[in-house]
Amino acid sequence: MKRTLTIVLAILVAACSSPAPHFFQPVAMKSVEQTYPDVKKTILLNQVLMTADFARPQITTLGKKDYNVKIDEFNRWSAAPEKLIQRVANENLSLSLPNAVIENQTPLRKNYQYAVAIEVQEMSGRLDKFATLKASYFIKNKQNKIIKSGRFSQTIEIDGDYDAYVPAQSMLLGALCQQIAKDIANLK
Repeated sequence: MKRTLTIVLAILVAACSSPAPHFFQPVAMKSVEQTYPDVKKTILLNQVLMTADFARPQITTLGKKDYNVKIDEFNRWSAAPEKLIQRVANENLSLSLPNAVIENQTPLRKNYQYAVAIEVQEMSGRLDKFATLKASYFIKNKQNKIIKSGRFSQTIEIDGDYDAYVPAQSMLLGALCQQIAKDIANLK
């Protein structure tokens, strides 16, 4: 009995001595370089797709070598990364297309002119060097036919920790949405 109590106390002490987790979320841009007020369409933003290695609550970065991957248990996204990206993309597209209606995909049938699908291939970086975002996007018409597609690949230099990495990823998401907004504005 005494031995069991000692083991239970040891486990409790070990559990309480773990560092507290930190939660992060990307944020939308405060302003944009270019707006497209002539776009007055309803745009459906589909659920964001991510590869399994980046669609996890732990923030994934690279180690000292490109083949090392760090999955930090105590620095996490505040929600599913694909949901956070969809929310930020919605806000960013709303800034770039101020007269358009941007709606997230839901099970309800919606009346829209264009749908945007984003597939994130890489959302990573090295905390002391850079943050990278690589994505493909597809703009579809109401008949679900792809009428425009594009690729985005950009890297931002950083020097720091997660407090530098997450804002850099936010900036990259903003640049991706600017590119999507420009393509939507150029559709005839």
